[in-house]
Amino acid sequence: MKLSCPNCGATYEVPEHAIGANGRKIRCRACDTSWFEPAPGASPPPPVPVSAAEPMAPVAPAAPAAPAPATPVTPPTTLAPLAEKPKVRRNRGPWLLLALVVLVVILGGIAATVLMGTQQVASRLGISEDRVPLGIAITREPDWRMIAGGSQLFAVSGRVWNPTKEEQSVPDIRAELRDARGKTVYAWTITRPAARLAPGAAVNFDGAAVDVPANSTNVSVSFVGTGVDHQK
Repeated sequence: MKLSCPNCGATYEVPEHAIGANGRKIRCRACDTSWFEPAPGASPPPPVPVSAAEPMAPVAPAAPAAPAPATPVTPPTTLAPLAEKPKVRRNRGPWLLLALVVLVVILGGIAATVLMGTQQVASRLGISEDRVPLGIAITREPDWRMIAGGSQLFAVSGRVWNPTKEEQSVPDIRAELRDARGKTVYAWTITRPAARLAPGAAVNFDGAAVDVPANSTNVSVSFVGTGVDHQK
């Protein structure tokens, strides 16, 4: 059962058997106020009405009663206020470390994009882009020739241009040799001829490979990380 101090309002949780059937004197631990707490469910008896018409008979003096045995006085029970539940402190260390790692990764990605361009970042991460706003084409017939030592040299030349109205980053170029069925039999990467192209600007590129397969029938060039190419 709950008890409340009539002076300061402090609340206490007390078992009913601690009060007893006859009630008990209680002392507040917060303000030191004492009061009598009746037994749970007990109520004071109603006053007995006395009829005014009925005369009262004289009462003979009663013999002195024997002194009743002294009842030990129970000291008032001092109650302590209800203790508050301790607050649980959460360890935020792992979350702060995770947030710091994510922030470092984001800043590193931004720096790489600024320095290398979006196409280069995507190609190095193995992410294929849907479209590069640049044109690419083979401008001369591929050149097959024998060089010293009996090796066969294959050379390809082409052009990259920027048809947009904004400066664009230039990716590396992928050259592929294919057989008559269109299957790729040899491929290599040609380093980009320029890092960036101004609006309307163009630049030439050249690439060569040694000891390519003899069954190569055509060549194609494309930007690394895209599926758009030009065949010759």
